[in-house]
Amino acid sequence: MPETTTSVTSVPSDVQSGTSFPYLTTGVLSLVLALTVAAESLPAAIMPQMAATLGADNLQIGLLLSAWAVTVILASIPLARLTRRIDRRFVVSGSLAVFALGSIGTALAPTYEIALVTRVVTAAAHGLLWSVVIVYATAILDSRHLGRGLAIVTGGVTVALALGLPAGAAIALVGDWRFAFLGVGVLVGILSFIVARFLPRVASEASVPAQSEPDTEPAKGDASRAPVAALLAAALVFAFGHFTLFAYITPYLTDAAHFDAGWTGPLLALFGAAGFVGILVSGLTVDRWPAIALPVTFASMAVATVALAVAPAVPALVVAGVFVWGVAMGAMSPLVQTAVMRTASPQLRATASAALVVSFNSGIAAGSWVGGVVESTAGTPANAAVTAVASTASVVLVLLAQKLAARARL
Repeated sequence: MPETTTSVTSVPSDVQSGTSFPYLTTGVLSLVLALTVAAESLPAAIMPQMAATLGADNLQIGLLLSAWAVTVILASIPLARLTRRIDRRFVVSGSLAVFALGSIGTALAPTYEIALVTRVVTAAAHGLLWSVVIVYATAILDSRHLGRGLAIVTGGVTVALALGLPAGAAIALVGDWRFAFLGVGVLVGILSFIVARFLPRVASEASVPAQSEPDTEPAKGDASRAPVAALLAAALVFAFGHFTLFAYITPYLTDAAHFDAGWTGPLLALFGAAGFVGILVSGLTVDRWPAIALPVTFASMAVATVALAVAPAVPALVVAGVFVWGVAMGAMSPLVQTAVMRTASPQLRATASAALVVSFNSGIAAGSWVGGVVESTAGTPANAAVTAVASTASVVLVLLAQKLAARARL
């Protein structure tokens, strides 16, 4: 049976021909990711308030994040396959509708157990959304603008981390944490309607007449599988390295780098601002220099975290390391997403996109756990060293993927 694919035959001709860049569509999709990613991590920002209201402790609220990640890992690929014959626009819209209902359910949950159930439902919708949204964006973008378009779309993730979580924490402090989830639910519901009503249609393969071109043949034996697998491994290793240190960045800054606790907020804000710079850099480089943009980004992460590992007592190097690290993280998502979409055959794209979600979340889960073990036994500079090694390994895997992709095209 063929893997999921999309056709751009139903996309408006002005978008498909490249005469008009789809700013509205990419902007809406960027906002979609900003709101949904913010909701994913929201319990971390409002943990004390949720715990007090639901009669839970901080560990139980933390499990809402873990349950989310596990659900995404388990549900993304099966749901992507289940919806493979449906118009991509309606899959995006439908997943947003379920996400909205789940978020509202969390806002209204009277007990911790019900909140956990609503989070699992919302996470499943999030996994499906991520599996499809990049494929959808790829289908409506001219190949010349693919990198820039995906940089705009995935830029919503950086917006969520830089602005969404602080906003959620502020709402919980001045009012009730439930308003944060309620607000997300209402806004995502509105976006679900906008996507279904106004965004271009992208048909599934099942609704497109069969053709004889190679890109419509079944994906069995697909030559793009090997390079895509290498890219997925690179993404997993990179996410693992990032969260090995990032999950413990506060103790690193205060205990290893000896910054006053009051500097933690500004340094994290610097990291977030650097992420916006990374989005800009990725948008400017990914279409011009696709072969070097990703490995250079991963290599810069390695250099930055080496500095954090070996010189925590040098404030200037720590600040520089945090900034370069933030730039690399901001650039990473659009660069990886673009590389996977360009490398995968049309038949493999939806499955590859779903697998990329699984790779990231697996790296997040493993990195957060390993980071705790390393921090408790060797200290946070060792976390930075693990991150540097993982980042270096991700460079090797990207170069391997490029070599395999070149061989597949011979």
